Amino acid sequence: KVDRLLTMGCFSSRVEAPTEEPLGPPAVELDAPTPYERKLKLWRKHGGGDLEPVLASGAVALLDAQWIISHAEAGGVLSHRQALPKEAFLSLAELVEATAHPSFLPVAALSYPWLTKDHPDPRGANLTRVARALKALLSDPDYIPRLGVFWDFGSLHQHPDPPNGVLRTEEQNALFKQGLGCLGTLYSHQHTFVLRLTSFPDGHKAEDQAEGTNVAKYFDRGWCFTEQCWAGLTKAGYLSLDLGKMRAGKEYDYWSLRDDCIQDGGRRPPLLPSAFAAELETKSFTNGKDDKPLVKRLYEAAFEEQFGKATELDYAYLGWGDAEAAQLAEVLASGAAPRLETLELPYNKIGDAGCRALAAALGKEGAAPRLEKLYLYGNKIGDEGCKALAAALG
Repeated sequence: KVDRLLTMGCFSSRVEAPTEEPLGPPAVELDAPTPYERKLKLWRKHGGGDLEPVLASGAVALLDAQWIISHAEAGGVLSHRQALPKEAFLSLAELVEATAHPSFLPVAALSYPWLTKDHPDPRGANLTRVARALKALLSDPDYIPRLGVFWDFGSLHQHPDPPNGVLRTEEQNALFKQGLGCLGTLYSHQHTFVLRLTSFPDGHKAEDQAEGTNVAKYFDRGWCFTEQCWAGLTKAGYLSLDLGKMRAGKEYDYWSLRDDCIQDGGRRPPLLPSAFAAELETKSFTNGKDDKPLVKRLYEAAFEEQFGKATELDYAYLGWGDAEAAQLAEVLASGAAPRLETLELPYNKIGDAGCRALAAALGKEGAAPRLEKLYLYGNKIGDEGCKALAAALG
């Protein structure tokens, strides 16, 4: 098993040069796929098919990031979905056409705290902040030519004017419930972005809010906690961005936004459903009686779905230490990832204790039976940790 340990990066950070095949005459395709068919194939390779039912039914509508930017720059405020113009949205076909990158879908889900009970952002302050991040993400069209954004207020059917009794129609209510059922997939999907707006805009004060408003901070809110935990399951680190880390006055592009928003961005290791349910009890909901049981079910379903099909997990550059490694080890020891082949944990702060926890988990019968590669370079692992891995996996 020494070769296996070498690929794990515990004893070596060897990089093998790819073998080159001799070039021959170009193949002639009699039934070459159209450009759209090639995009559709890539979209579905990345799991875009998981989102198609709710996008096709109209339960969920994704906002065009470029429209959000233009609306913010014009000083606008986001209206509820039913009041938005057609050009505010991207169709399923347009999302497929925008699929360009080999590692992710052109889809982002926004996680943020509503500022008032009836409108999430009545002054447009958060709209401006989100638009700033979206502009950076779109700064390299080779990576992201267009981006569809799930923003609950504009993406799900809302009650148009609750204070005056104007509510969703029966049809809209059915679509709303269908959309709610897909939230776990939108946020936990391994190949979508999650943009976490973890701070309030300047000037927002809890004491100024009307009675009945949820004034808890991002990390203390039930839905925000759930969305953050979904995003922390199987995504690569750069796909879950903490926009609260953006610095005032800085001009961002795609790469600098990524760098700032994953550094100490509060990305925790995944939680087992039982641990999630226990911590959820400490969080605040505006409608906790109905929402708590719902999010527990949705979290468990997303956990099982994403880990059940994951073949690669990339948790690089997240600042994780021994405690986080031990938490991840609990998930792996549960057998949640039966198809896992590659586990990447480079450039964290894991030491011998964390390495021992991982070794014990991965050495457990049935924990990760298909695992072939474990990358741990750039950590703080010494001989003791490496010996533990060798004993567990040798």
